[in-house]
Amino acid sequence: MDTKALFALAEADDADALGAALKDAPPSRIRNEAGETIYEFSVFRGRTKCAELLKKRGGFFLHDAALAGDAPRVAALVREAPWATDLLSPDGWTALHLASYMGHDAVIATLLDAGCDARVMSKAFETNMAMHAAAAGRRIGREAYTKLIKATGVDALQKQNYTALMIAASNGFADGVETLLASGADKTLMIDGKTAADIAKERGFAELEKRLR
Repeated sequence: MDTKALFALAEADDADALGAALKDAPPSRIRNEAGETIYEFSVFRGRTKCAELLKKRGGFFLHDAALAGDAPRVAALVREAPWATDLLSPDGWTALHLASYMGHDAVIATLLDAGCDARVMSKAFETNMAMHAAAAGRRIGREAYTKLIKATGVDALQKQNYTALMIAASNGFADGVETLLASGADKTLMIDGKTAADIAKERGFAELEKRLR
């Protein structure tokens, strides 16, 4: 079965048919024209049956293992190829970006302990660092986020000059805001004349606005 047909099964969330069609093919090698693996495609589009099937099959390469939250697999892969921690996937993300967005704290710790560079910029639809992805994902725990912030620099900017604090405020990520402020984030910084408090107000997050004033 060709790649387009496999992705059509994933789009339909037909796990039984996808499993039968894949046979023993490694899912991390099956990519669409945008560079997404079939597992990434299933996760980010909410095709939960297919995502769960692929996760159970295992055998992921580094980026998919990070996205799946498989810390033991990530640790094993990093031991075999420590140079791979900073590599971008074909669709533009590091393993740390994916783990940070999904809030897989153990994977984040594993990658940082292995010496990955938290300041590597993605080259996908967003050009940012893992700490910005974490603020957008709103799942990361405070301890893991503190460690990630320390490795990055609390007021580091993504390509459009937003800080993680601005992104967290925009997404109503209260734990992220608290963690960033505790790490020394500058709440007076502006983008287009707006502070993180102004952004929170625009998005209707009144309590966050008060906290950021």
